[in-house]
Amino acid sequence: MIMSCVQRLEIRLKRPNAIFETWLENWLREAERRNSKSRYKLREALNALKMYPLPLASGRECGILRGFGPALCKLIDNEMRREQHKAQAIVANNSRYQNEIQNVVESVKKNKRNQKDKQTKLTKKERKALEEKQWRSKEVIMQPGTFRIKLIVDTQETSGKHKRLLDQTRSYLECLKVDYEIRRLTVGDFLWIACDQEGNELVLPYIVERKRMDDLSSSIRDGRFHEQKHRLNQCDIPNVIYLIEDYGENEHLGLPIENLQQALINTLIHNRFSVAHTENHSRSIAYLQGLTQILIRIYKDKVLKSCANVDMARVSQSSDAEVSLRKFKSLNEDSARNAQLTVKELFILQLLQLHSLSLEKSLAITKIYPTPRFLVEAYKACKSLQDARQLLANIRFGQLQRPVGSKISQSLHDFYTNEF
Repeated sequence: MIMSCVQRLEIRLKRPNAIFETWLENWLREAERRNSKSRYKLREALNALKMYPLPLASGRECGILRGFGPALCKLIDNEMRREQHKAQAIVANNSRYQNEIQNVVESVKKNKRNQKDKQTKLTKKERKALEEKQWRSKEVIMQPGTFRIKLIVDTQETSGKHKRLLDQTRSYLECLKVDYEIRRLTVGDFLWIACDQEGNELVLPYIVERKRMDDLSSSIRDGRFHEQKHRLNQCDIPNVIYLIEDYGENEHLGLPIENLQQALINTLIHNRFSVAHTENHSRSIAYLQGLTQILIRIYKDKVLKSCANVDMARVSQSSDAEVSLRKFKSLNEDSARNAQLTVKELFILQLLQLHSLSLEKSLAITKIYPTPRFLVEAYKACKSLQDARQLLANIRFGQLQRPVGSKISQSLHDFYTNEF
């Protein structure tokens, strides 16, 4: 017969009611300090609590022990409620604190995302600028037989207010079998490009500005004539041609025919532009067709290389087998109206809009006073109003070195000193 022995395991907590003991110890110390009679009951209750082996959940349960009266049990329950409120407050504070931390974390993440997006955008801009720089610096070489020469026609020559008349440009060019393309030009009305199969385009050093006599008259009156000549000078194409068309019998033009002829002579002499004259629009297109054929013969057997605008004047008259030309895209972008104009150039354009101010007079004035600010400060430095109004009268202009005159000087003084 086999007998087995089973041993019972007894687990006792060292301090099953440690919190209650702590409270009682604190209350006992306070009672002894005040020499209160309650110290006897508290000491009795504390000893009984320390000897009790099981945990108690409330003051009411402590009533089974010696020394725990109703008042002491209620005191323990009140203390428990206060501790519970503290715990709840701590939890609530912790929750608010966690929410604040979460908000801060989200804000930091958002700022990082925004900063990353901004850096990405800046990187795209920088990448675009780098690509543009690389494209401009890339050398293009066209060997003879690998390119064709094409006439580029500004969109304003084939569409606009007088569409019936302007459509004739297309029909005339097609009848004359001219290889042409219509694009938006930022300067001039016609120019020629050499293009290869890779899409590279180089500009031949010739550009044409077409003017009908009535348009010439209106452009002189509103200042566009001088502005257009200024932009043609700035585009760095050395061979500029003004193509002038008759307007019927050249009557009712708005200005005397003699004034228009003088303006063309000044353009020929002072600006060193070529001036061609035709009887009507069909003759103008025939002129362009003939010039296209001449340019094809000149350049078809040459090696064409891309270059910066600073080389254009030097290479345009070169007779070598290799010629340097500007890229069409860079020329069109750099020649955009008002692009990269200095304050002095803008001042000149402003003066040209004023009555009786020619380009020669404007250049003479801006040579001494390059900006409106210099001019206004010079007015303020004058000793009297009369001196200020005559400040510009004796400035010389043109080849004959004639003075600007008192009337223009007074008009400019009134214009730049009046407060609007």
